[in-house]
Amino acid sequence: MKWIIKNPSSTDYRQKKWGDYHVGRCLSKYLERLGENVETDYHSKWYNGKKADIILVLRGKYPYKVKKHSGLNILWNFGHPEDVTKEEYESYDIVLLASNQYFKVLKKQIKKPVYPFLLCTDHEEFNNKNKDNVLKRKDFIFVGNTRGVKRNCVSWAIEYNVPLKVWGRGWEKMIDKKYIVSQYMANEKLADLYSRAKVTLNNHWPDMLKYGFVNNRVFDALACGLPIISDYSEELFSLFPKEILYYRNKKEFKKCIDEINSNYFAIKSNVDKANNRVTKEFTYEKRAKELIELIKSNR
Repeated sequence: MKWIIKNPSSTDYRQKKWGDYHVGRCLSKYLERLGENVETDYHSKWYNGKKADIILVLRGKYPYKVKKHSGLNILWNFGHPEDVTKEEYESYDIVLLASNQYFKVLKKQIKKPVYPFLLCTDHEEFNNKNKDNVLKRKDFIFVGNTRGVKRNCVSWAIEYNVPLKVWGRGWEKMIDKKYIVSQYMANEKLADLYSRAKVTLNNHWPDMLKYGFVNNRVFDALACGLPIISDYSEELFSLFPKEILYYRNKKEFKKCIDEINSNYFAIKSNVDKANNRVTKEFTYEKRAKELIELIKSNR
């Protein structure tokens, strides 16, 4: 089948800094390995008149106006669900949601077929390269931009004097520069960082937390055997109840820090168990296979 993936990332120097770019890149790789013919249109060239059997829209920053009679139109929404209206969902033939929680809600609200389709990792790029060197792991890390929003986990980590290192834009206005390593961490270097770090901090944007959307940082980190301290999400907890440390407030965050410092090997053992599960259930290779089967069942 001929596929066109509508990717909202830019085509200029910023392209590889967009998470959407890498989602599309990884998914395309595995679709092509399965014999599919895949092209990608980036945002500035979305409406070019090209035709395909499957139009797959990665719903990021920009909505895509569906063209009727242009093949099977599929929307994959994996972030900022409050930006997507019911009317936008209804304009597609199939809707995919990176949330089991919101899937259960939306399937009752729209007429089009809706399926849970969670984010994942590329197990070829993110894997546990440091499995036998647990003692060499060091540093608490956070990789992500501020977008002008305070991230409690970063502020609290600094307050509790953890050995924190931060990568991302905008932090120089919020935290002491001694914690900032760089404004950008290249995607191709993330796996190495995740395989060397002691623990990563994680939090979700408020609407993602509300609707149960799990970010892909979780799957990348677990694939690399990296322990995670994350804001509590019912969706995430249902997936990994023992493998991730959760906090709802400052007091619980401190307990997570204490747990890391006192029981690291036990925590790491749980993470390694999750690592095996992630590389079987939450990969782009598996998602590509699921997509093809889903399309067959809807034709």
